[in-house]
Amino acid sequence: MSKRPTFVLPAGLELDLTDETISIRYDGDVHIEDVGDRRIEEIHAGGDIEIQLEKITGRLVAGGVLTLTGDVDAEHLHAREVVLGRNPIRCKAISATQRITIGPARLSVDCIIAPEIQIAPKASGRVTVIESHNDRGATKIKGGFSLADYDDMFGNADEFLAERGLEPLPDPVEEPPTEVPEEEEDVEDPLSLSIEDIEPIVERAHADAPDEDQLQLQLSDALERITSCYEGGELPPAIAELQVLVEKQDYDALRQNITEVWNGLLGFHQKRGIRPHHQVTHAFNVIHGLVQ
Repeated sequence: MSKRPTFVLPAGLELDLTDETISIRYDGDVHIEDVGDRRIEEIHAGGDIEIQLEKITGRLVAGGVLTLTGDVDAEHLHAREVVLGRNPIRCKAISATQRITIGPARLSVDCIIAPEIQIAPKASGRVTVIESHNDRGATKIKGGFSLADYDDMFGNADEFLAERGLEPLPDPVEEPPTEVPEEEEDVEDPLSLSIEDIEPIVERAHADAPDEDQLQLQLSDALERITSCYEGGELPPAIAELQVLVEKQDYDALRQNITEVWNGLLGFHQKRGIRPHHQVTHAFNVIHGLVQ
């Protein structure tokens, strides 16, 4: 007679099963690929959590890495690191102590907060607040206010976080600067420079400046970052004017009118009582620097 397999319940495991739900608490790693007809209510793991289901629900908290594959319709996701793919994500909050990585998913989330957040450029949907210390780049996501912008507009950022069980990010830890001894340069008396001496200096200065192809590429990239913040809504007239100048490669007119364009955009937002997205402000600064 063959020996029947033995099921061993791991020490420290807390398992709560009903006809409709499942809840797990465990100090180690948790890997789930099937829960039958039940839905996940809560999982707390001291280690990693990896879930591969058609639909993922509940409150999921991992001390390590939380990796989800499947449609997410959850309450709160939290871990040291959260990794999400291209499946739809519906959630009140996503938080991490280190990093959140999200693929080209469609999101409907109140708040995403972590020191580092990486979101695929093709990610779409709406997120009310996205807060991190890093520059995330352009996406198709609507909303995406920083906490400071949200507080300026609505005045209750702390309450917004508390209602979702979140806290503000701690200030980033700055590495102490490494002192590098300055090298002494041989500086010639400028009055003693000849034409032959000056010409190579001028040539190097021109060589360091971007050529027109590179300039157009950089301007177009900055413009795309701006227009992506208005997708699905009204495009401000000032941005439409900026598009024309960039597409025509009319750099002289762009240089002369960039301040007027910015003032027009500010007027557009002031009439609607909202501030420009921080991504818009940053991209305008980039354009201003390129054309000066």
